[in-house]
Amino acid sequence: MSSAFLSLLFACNCCGNIASNAPYPPSSVITRLTWDRDVVKLKDGAGDNWPITWVDDDLQITSYGDGKGFSDRSPHLTLGFARVFGDPPDHYAEDIISDADAPMGGGPSGIKSSGMLMVDGILYMFVRNYKPGDSEDYTNARLSWSDNLGVNWTWADWHFSDTFGCPEFVQFGKNYQNARDNYVYVVSQANDSAYDYSPDIVMFRVPKGKVSDRNCYEFFAGMDVSGDPIWSSDIGEREPIFTDPNGTQRIAMTYNAALRRYILTTSHRPPGSSATHTGALGVFDAPEPWGPWTTVYYDDNWSENYRTYHHKFPTKWMSSDGRTMWLLFSGLDGGYYSFCVRKASLEF
Repeated sequence: MSSAFLSLLFACNCCGNIASNAPYPPSSVITRLTWDRDVVKLKDGAGDNWPITWVDDDLQITSYGDGKGFSDRSPHLTLGFARVFGDPPDHYAEDIISDADAPMGGGPSGIKSSGMLMVDGILYMFVRNYKPGDSEDYTNARLSWSDNLGVNWTWADWHFSDTFGCPEFVQFGKNYQNARDNYVYVVSQANDSAYDYSPDIVMFRVPKGKVSDRNCYEFFAGMDVSGDPIWSSDIGEREPIFTDPNGTQRIAMTYNAALRRYILTTSHRPPGSSATHTGALGVFDAPEPWGPWTTVYYDDNWSENYRTYHHKFPTKWMSSDGRTMWLLFSGLDGGYYSFCVRKASLEF
């Protein structure tokens, strides 16, 4: 096992310093979030992004972008896969050799996974930066699935363009066993690029046995007079589930079953910034995946002067009482171009 503690000079940020520019009021359920000072990372230069899903008792599957993986892969891959075992700080990972492995393409010109989900033994993946055919347009997202835990993949004959540029599956636990219903839910920043910010987050759902069938997709289209969600088969009728004027980027949503709350994580741009990636982080909670949202944590400089992104709370690493979660993230500098996790403690 190769794991090491990366000691940081982070202040012990907590919910009490929610920035004044947070887009939603403070949570009345989670009254405080405190970060551990230490970040645990696996393998310098392994890659970034790390969408992850809980497959079975001690197994999670993840993917990485633009890296050497956990066995110093050569050539480095723009899309690679790995198995993750154990719980922080004693977790470890090993590479998967897959027919979807893609040699290093570099940044926005190479496909990278934005979301993974295990449902009834089928592993689903959305990739971003997909270039259809002879097009030079890399701002598309495409679905793939595997029935042998990521070794072989089948690709959908359709893709998203113009929106859902960085789709991520809502995570409900091991093999989707804590799901709210028989639908799979997917969220994304409401633009076509994972390298820009959108103020809005959008959502669709699909019956869990029909994930590969584009004709079965329904898009969140607002709320009716009774406060129930409206679903439309017309993507043009979509409405946001979440809005932050400071922008959203590379979001994730996971269900904390003990608290019965949906936890949303997103990067944002601090006021006055035009950077592609920042040190900012927002954590929000809601009773339903479409809200109403409240703020658990909001900091324009969570990772200080280092650029971090693709933050998420894997459901396997949530304690049975919901009070402890581990944030998985990566970044461009500060030693964060790796599989990084940091412990969050909740009070309520």
